Amino acid sequence: MSRTIKLVIYYFLYQLLFTSLVTLPSIWNQLMQNGGDLSSYAEAGSSTNMIGLSMVLSGIAMIWHLIHFKYVKFNMKSFTEVPSKFIWLSIPLIIAGMLFLNLCSEFLGLPDLMQDTFFAMSRNVFGIISITIMAPLVEELLFRGAIQGHLLRKGMNPWAALFIASAIFGIIHMNPIQIPFAFAIGMIFGWLYYRTGSLVPGIVGHFLNNSIACIQMANMSKEEFNTTTIEWLGEGPTYALFALSFVVLIGMFLYLKKHLPAAPSYKEEEVINIVKE
Repeated sequence: MSRTIKLVIYYFLYQLLFTSLVTLPSIWNQLMQNGGDLSSYAEAGSSTNMIGLSMVLSGIAMIWHLIHFKYVKFNMKSFTEVPSKFIWLSIPLIIAGMLFLNLCSEFLGLPDLMQDTFFAMSRNVFGIISITIMAPLVEELLFRGAIQGHLLRKGMNPWAALFIASAIFGIIHMNPIQIPFAFAIGMIFGWLYYRTGSLVPGIVGHFLNNSIACIQMANMSKEEFNTTTIEWLGEGPTYALFALSFVVLIGMFLYLKKHLPAAPSYKEEEVINIVKE
């Protein structure tokens, strides 16, 4: 677990470093223009454009770190190492899971502490890149490849490795509405990684999830975005959709469990598809 803790610390340190590098010059200028008034600090530091830029830069740094220090092996060839039919077969599972878990999130009614930030980020280029591209790449490389893959190669029970990596993935979001969703969707991405040995299904699914959310936020008001499915469709259709998404999720899981090749052998001395020690 020491490697897991170390990588999570690096993940946050890179975010802190690049947030500081991006925001401090602007904060300094604001302070100088306002005669050292510290009330300008909050305004300057909360720019979502700067947040988006810092997330893009920290994401690039984390990807470099994971690949350079060989926590994962990932390059353009990685996208062709798994037959495309497996990618296509994983999409119905992922979409059904997204729909089912989003409805579960609505039923739970947990607070969204980051909504204002995400809405603003969905309306600037760096925010969009950080949400739709950098987050899927960084988080799949880190939580599925470097953490879950390492636990598997150390001989941990696959379901235990899957649970630990997904739990950490949920917790690091630190936003009540995102924590259970991220944990559960991480279980889906992690299972696909375990069965295929590839990060690509998770990256594709993560991209779909984040892109759909980003498009919705960019094209809706907060009032429209916060309209629940029950308010939009009514109780009957919502519960029918909930049941249908659950049936498709379980059905696709059982289908893939049966038809995907056996999980690769995760051994310390072997290179498993796109991930290695």
